[in-house]
Amino acid sequence: MAITEERTVNGISVPPAGRWEFDKAHTAFAFVARHMLTKVRGTFTDYEGSIEIAERPEDSKVVVELATASVTTGNEMRDGHLNSGDFFLTEQYPIVRFESTEVRLGEGNTFEIDGNLTIKDVTKPVTFQAEFLGWGPGLHEATMAAFTAKTTIERGDWDLNWNVAVETGGFLVGKKVDLEIDAEIVKAD
Repeated sequence: MAITEERTVNGISVPPAGRWEFDKAHTAFAFVARHMLTKVRGTFTDYEGSIEIAERPEDSKVVVELATASVTTGNEMRDGHLNSGDFFLTEQYPIVRFESTEVRLGEGNTFEIDGNLTIKDVTKPVTFQAEFLGWGPGLHEATMAAFTAKTTIERGDWDLNWNVAVETGGFLVGKKVDLEIDAEIVKAD
């Protein structure tokens, strides 16, 4: 694909308008949760989604669906627990979905993505703090772009309440979960 004429917003070169797909070899949908004194990291390895970059970047749209059964933390027993009724209840709710409702441009290469996050049929608004990392020619004549995005949620808001009190005080699992996206996208049209 040929690179089209350059557009700039806030002095930053922005990618061409159109439909973009996630490059699965270079994209991660991850989470970080407190476990006692440390943090546990996990990812969803099976997902679908796309980004529609609009002529006006603030009119862009993002849709992502994560397969809950694909959650991996590097510990098979913990992954099984996450898929149980204590957390995702994967058999009944196989998908976590995010759909953007608004994009707000910040300073330089920063922006915010508002949207609805649905877990276990509970839909709540969230805001991702995002950073555009750049765009240009990729492999095999494709045009690619990259960004990161992060937000913190209260897992109880989505009925992910399971926990155990520990003898030293506090709980086994923290109430807050950081959601992190590192994405490389490829222009589809």
